[in-house]
Amino acid sequence: MRTNRTIYPIESPANCKFHNNAGFSLLELLVVLSITSLLTGLLMPTLSTARESARRVACGSHQREIGHAISMYAGDHRQRIPVATVLDQQNPDPTELSLARKAYESNSLLPSASFDRSTVPRPLNDDNWDALGRLKKWHYCDSADCFYCPSHEGDHQLSNLSDEWNEGTRTTNDALYTNYQYVGHKDWRTGQRRRLLEGSRLVLATDSMRTRGDFSHGTGMNLLLGDGSVKWKDDVRIRHQLPFVPLQSGARDLDVIYEIFGIKF
Repeated sequence: MRTNRTIYPIESPANCKFHNNAGFSLLELLVVLSITSLLTGLLMPTLSTARESARRVACGSHQREIGHAISMYAGDHRQRIPVATVLDQQNPDPTELSLARKAYESNSLLPSASFDRSTVPRPLNDDNWDALGRLKKWHYCDSADCFYCPSHEGDHQLSNLSDEWNEGTRTTNDALYTNYQYVGHKDWRTGQRRRLLEGSRLVLATDSMRTRGDFSHGTGMNLLLGDGSVKWKDDVRIRHQLPFVPLQSGARDLDVIYEIFGIKF
């Protein structure tokens, strides 16, 4: 018995038409983007805080390196800490205590890379290095990294100044600043000498307080103490008490700087 069967042609996958699309609709896409933006907005402050916390730890590590270098320096100089000549002026300028090397005279020649400075007697080879810069000059701290804070966003960053720390590659006569404010070798109000024997009662270095832009941490600062430890001080008022630009000639005795260095633990 013969049966009639209807034979349907087999379509190739390329010719198949699917009525159910697998893509997102415009509304679904907008919802996903909105949720992503919301989550990103919620997480960004947390990520920024974590990043700043890491930089704060690195800053403290740099200060400990400076403290170790000062300790070695003091061991060779009867417990005296490096001299900051800005405090020996008639009108001491505490805002300049972040200075590592003073500006050269305009008519002085830039050193040549081929010039062997090791043949020059030590007193004559001192150049203009000052304060914390003396630690680098006399190899108590050979790495320039430790003089710069990872949180610093102002004009004095190691990425722009690395060549200036080496006499053979120095390109300008400009003054060289670090990101840290040094206490100096004496009290600029009383003239009393500071010694490392004061231990934790002596604040050796902080964030630079030369200008607001030099103050690296907006909500506080690391304090390097005479015993080599580093403590964090929360204080959102410090930045607002600092000048916007370096002050001009004359006595510059900012109370906030004196108060910070007068902290006793």
